[in-house]
Amino acid sequence: MQPIGEVERVVEGVYQLKLPVPFPLKFIASYLVEGRDGWTVIDPGFDYPPAREAWESGAAKVGLDLDCGVERIVVTHLHPDHIGLARWLEERSGAPVWMLEGEIENARHVWDPARGTEGFVRFLIRNGMNAETAKSTAGTTRLGIRLPERLIPLRPGDTFELGDGEVRVVHTPGHSDFHFVLHDERRRFLFAGDHLLLKITPNIGRWTYTAPRPLERYLASLRELQGLGVDLVFPGHGPLFHDLDGRIDELVLHHEERLSVMHSAFDGKPATPFEIARRVFADDLTDHQLRFALAETLAHLEYLVGEDRAERLEGDVVGYRAV
Repeated sequence: MQPIGEVERVVEGVYQLKLPVPFPLKFIASYLVEGRDGWTVIDPGFDYPPAREAWESGAAKVGLDLDCGVERIVVTHLHPDHIGLARWLEERSGAPVWMLEGEIENARHVWDPARGTEGFVRFLIRNGMNAETAKSTAGTTRLGIRLPERLIPLRPGDTFELGDGEVRVVHTPGHSDFHFVLHDERRRFLFAGDHLLLKITPNIGRWTYTAPRPLERYLASLRELQGLGVDLVFPGHGPLFHDLDGRIDELVLHHEERLSVMHSAFDGKPATPFEIARRVFADDLTDHQLRFALAETLAHLEYLVGEDRAERLEGDVVGYRAV
């Protein structure tokens, strides 16, 4: 078992660095791929001292000089446990940071320190959260992410050399609007970010900055990966795995079950999204976790509306009614 904070070779030329994070996920997997002209880093991790220390020791163990050995930094999506250390590594190495084109724009909006949390508080209250809880959960927002200076846009279908192979950029929306994965067809690898995880399901949520119907787009992008011919999946969290199609089937089934649970939670009466979230999620959620429960509930309610299984009721506070 690879300890958190340690680096380990997973296949020839590819190393996994388990970087600690200060929340229940425990670690994010950063992948270090050795190439002819330097190393590619995929998802550099969350920016706090233990993760920087892990980078220093892990890079030294594999012979990566962080000052001059990094060729590029690839970030699968804007969440802080993936993009957080990109600026630090960019400044340290001089390497450019690559993201999907639309995610660059989203990241600049989400991590704008001038944005504040007032709009988010209004969004939470409109969806049924009381003002005190809304202010408390919004107060856990981290707006201190320092974005890289050089963000190089990728586009779906782009290809580039990665180690001994070539990977293709595949847009996989859902967890984030412009999340992407990297497919190495010859070696049958998939660098999956947070799109596909083995032990847990990625949060698919409706946020102030996301496009409509994230769950519909997530399920569609999952199905598009079926039959891809992948033998090894490198996820952003949890263990590596082999059965891509089997895991896709499990994730689709999970969301079908969650949709049924949320539909049943109305109990014959209209309810706010937050009321539904409190009925279907655990009672002991932290203020920070409540936001994810509500965002995920909103995504599922929106999907139910699209299937004509629920109706949205407009007002100062939004409600829904099962159909």
